[in-house]
Amino acid sequence: MGRVIGTLICLAVGLGLMGTVAGCGRQVNVSPPNPIDPRCERVISALPDTIDGAGKRPVQPDSTATAAWGEPPIVLRCGVARPAALTPTSALIEVSGVAWLPEELTNGILFTNVAWPDPANPLYLEIAVPEAYPSPANVLADISPVLASL
Repeated sequence: MGRVIGTLICLAVGLGLMGTVAGCGRQVNVSPPNPIDPRCERVISALPDTIDGAGKRPVQPDSTATAAWGEPPIVLRCGVARPAALTPTSALIEVSGVAWLPEELTNGILFTNVAWPDPANPLYLEIAVPEAYPSPANVLADISPVLASL
């Protein structure tokens, strides 16, 4: 009964906020990078509440270096290590001036930004997009302009 009431409250709040339900839904377990880069707090706080039509979800443990949206969750981790697959000849995708390295996963795709915000001191972010999302590039279209503006 309590779960039904909680769901109804989230639905009512979501309708009242025109679909923005950032606090509703199950928490997503996301392991933050260790150590956490202090620049990540600014990035995480600037991210949109919705990407590719998916609403933001709470993450556990609460972190200034992780975010999640939708079900199944699209997961972002900030301050990860340079991807081993990144080479001088890697094929990259550029969106709004931000370059991304795509890597196929068994159940989706992983994008890691490269050379952002400064090639001499990059801050790597990875975004895991499950195969349930038919156009994973839409995620980059929603996040890249935010990064470009920071």
